[in-house]
Amino acid sequence: MTSGTVGAALEASNQGTKSIAFSLQVEDQGDKFDDPRYHGQNFAAAKRIVRDIVTRVLTRGFCLNADVINVNIPSVVTGGYEVTRLARKLFCTGVEKRLDPRGRPYFWINGPLLADAEDGTDVHAIRRGNVSITPITLDCTAYAAEDETKKIFLE
Repeated sequence: MTSGTVGAALEASNQGTKSIAFSLQVEDQGDKFDDPRYHGQNFAAAKRIVRDIVTRVLTRGFCLNADVINVNIPSVVTGGYEVTRLARKLFCTGVEKRLDPRGRPYFWINGPLLADAEDGTDVHAIRRGNVSITPITLDCTAYAAEDETKKIFLE
């Protein structure tokens, strides 16, 4: 729920444009904010994967029951594609209050990344070196909680 990449893809889909969100795993979180001219990332595998996935979607069509295809590429790809579900958490979320140079407060989301998650999730696939492909829908309804919710609020 904190991914700007997936958020942008969801917003595009909400506006009628099905979307693919691509993210490349970054081992050192500090690299996200360093000068991009001096990075240690190798984008060769990611470029090949993006090209392949886009070609497949353009050739075969977008998944009918998905609004977004979320693709997570490990920093080092050692496996293949894995169709996954979202893990409950990617990192242990923390919020830190900071001050900008003018003394105004802002909030920085931080926290350590999880070492792994359950089998079948995007996080687990990445940890195994597989490219995670997760179909996402705009409908965030928790259908499994419908009966319990009715008991709480309608009985």
